[in-house]
Amino acid sequence: MSRPRRAAAPNSYAESVSPDREEVSDAFEGTENSVTSADEADLECLPVTLGPDEKLVPLPTPVQITEAKRFITEQTNRCASIRSEYLEQLKALIRIQERLLASQKLLLERQATISPIRRLPQEVLSMVFLIHTTENRQSNWTLMHVCRAWRFAALTTPALWTRIQLTTLSRREKKDKTRSRVSEGYEVCYKPNQLVRALQRLGSVPLDLWILTDLNDWTSLSDGEVLEGNLIGLLRVMQRKLLRPRLRSLRIEACYGRLSVGNSFDEFDFRCLKVLDVAQSAPELFRKIARDVGDLLSLKAVGSDICSLKDKLSHIEELGLLRFHDTNVESMHSILQTSHSLTALSIQGLTIGQHFKMTMTCLRRLDLCEVLAVWPIVCPNLTHLTIKPLVESKYEDICLSQLVYLSYSGSSGRFLRCFDVPALRTLELTAVGGKKDVKNSMQQVWMTNTDPKINPIVFKLIDSNVNSKILAKVLQAMTNCEELYVRRTKITSDLFSSLLPEKRVATSKVKKSKNAKNAKSKETWWIPARKLRVFVGDMAESRAKLDEKDLWTAASNLVALRETASAPLEAFFLRPKDDGWVDFVKDGVGI
Repeated sequence: MSRPRRAAAPNSYAESVSPDREEVSDAFEGTENSVTSADEADLECLPVTLGPDEKLVPLPTPVQITEAKRFITEQTNRCASIRSEYLEQLKALIRIQERLLASQKLLLERQATISPIRRLPQEVLSMVFLIHTTENRQSNWTLMHVCRAWRFAALTTPALWTRIQLTTLSRREKKDKTRSRVSEGYEVCYKPNQLVRALQRLGSVPLDLWILTDLNDWTSLSDGEVLEGNLIGLLRVMQRKLLRPRLRSLRIEACYGRLSVGNSFDEFDFRCLKVLDVAQSAPELFRKIARDVGDLLSLKAVGSDICSLKDKLSHIEELGLLRFHDTNVESMHSILQTSHSLTALSIQGLTIGQHFKMTMTCLRRLDLCEVLAVWPIVCPNLTHLTIKPLVESKYEDICLSQLVYLSYSGSSGRFLRCFDVPALRTLELTAVGGKKDVKNSMQQVWMTNTDPKINPIVFKLIDSNVNSKILAKVLQAMTNCEELYVRRTKITSDLFSSLLPEKRVATSKVKKSKNAKNAKSKETWWIPARKLRVFVGDMAESRAKLDEKDLWTAASNLVALRETASAPLEAFFLRPKDDGWVDFVKDGVGI
C-alpha cells in the first residue's frame, strides 16, 4: 500500500508594505476588479528578467520635475526669440531680392537700348517680321506685345496685315463666347467692324483672302443661306472700303460646294493674283479671273474650271487637279506637258489612260488621291510622294532614286513592291483591310524578299490592322530602320517579345588546324532590328482592348535586354490611354 500524502501546511507570509505600496493600494481600493493578496503574492514570486540593454527607469523626483519645467520654459522663450530673429532676417532678404530684381530690370533695359536688334532700321525689322509670320504662320499680335518699338513697326508695315479670313462663328464659339483671333497666320473676321479695322491696317497692299465656312454649321438649307448672306455681306463691306480690292491670293473652302459666290467678285482686281485655291465649281468666278489674271504660280481647282485657265499656266509651280472627268484627260495632259516649271502636283479623282506618257523632270512633290492607272509618269527628281486609296497600275518597276518621303494608303502590296527607292528616309503606311489582307501585303513587300527595295530609316504605321508578330518580322527585314512610330494600331506584347535579343553560340575554327578540338565556341548577341533607336506607340485612339500588364512587362524586358546587349534604345514611349505617355528609357520601369 502506498503511504497517504500528508496535507501541506498553509504558507504564512509576513506582510511588509512600503510607503509607496500603500499609496498604490489606496489608489486602487475603490476599483471593482481589485487584486487579491494571493494574486499579489504570485506576481511577486514571478522572476523578472531584463535584456542586456534594458535598465529600470526610476520615477522622477520632485526636484527633477521642477528642473524640467524650468528648462522647458527657458527653451520656449529661446525658440520664440530665434523665430522672431528669423522673421526679421527673412524680411531683410525679401527686401534685398526686390532690390536685386529692380537692379536687374534697369540693367536689362539699359542693355536693350544698345542691343543690335534695336539698331536695325525699321525697313529691315519689317522684313524680319514678314519672314517670321509667313514661314512660321505666326500671329502679328504676338510681335506687338514685345515692346512699343515693335508694335509701332508692326502697325506701320501694311504687308503684315494682308492675310484676312472671312468666316462665321460656329455653334461652339457662339455657345462658349470665344473665338480665335488668328488662324494659320490669317486674321479672322466675322463681323463688319472687325473687317473695317483690318482693312485700315492693310492700306493699298494686295490682299490674301481666305473664305471659310464651318462644316458643323451646315445643318439645313436655311442655315446655309444665312451663312452665305453673312459672307457676301462681308465681301460688300470690303468693296466699299477699298473701292476695287486687289487680290494676291484667293482661297475658298465650303462644305459640299454649297457656297455660291455668284457675282460677288465682279468689282475685285485679279491682275496681281498669283495663288488660287477653290475647292468647288465656280464658273463665273473663273471667267472673271481668266480675263484679268496674268500668270499664276499656284492653282488648285476642279477640272472644268482649270481648263478655262490653261493659257495662264505657263509658269505654274504648284498645281492641284480636282475631280477631273475622262473627257478632260487630254486637256490635263496638255496642261502638264506645257508646265515646265511645275514642282508640286496634286491629282484627285482622275482616270489616266496608259497610252499617255508624261515627263516632268522638275517635279518634286506628287500627291495622288483616288487616281486610277496613273503610271507611267516620268519624274526622276521626285522627292515626296503621297498615294491614297484606289490606285492601280500594271505593276511595272518604278525607280525613284531621289525619293525621300513616301506615304501610301491602300491594301495592294503588289503595287507597293514595284517601287525601287534607295534613298528613302520616311515611309508612312496606312494598311487598309483585314488582318489577312494586311499580312499578304506586307509579305509581298518585305517578308518574301531577301533584299527589299523599300528600306526606310523612319517607319510610321497608322491605323492598320496588323498582327504584332508580322510587324516584328517586317522590322527585321527593314535593316535600315532606326525610328518606329505606331498610331491608332493595336500593339501586343508579341511585338516586343519577338524583338528581344538572344544569346547564340557561334562556332569558329582556328585556321590551319586539323584537330576538331581547336574549334572555339563563343556566345554572341543576336539582336533583331539592330539599328532601331526610337519607338513611339500611341494607342489612345485604338478601339481594341489592351493587356497593359503584359505589354508593360514585355516593353521593360526589351529595353533592359537591349541595354545589356550594347544596343540601347534612345527613346521608348507608350500611351495606351489618354492619361499620358510612359517613358520606359527614362523611368526604367514598365509597371
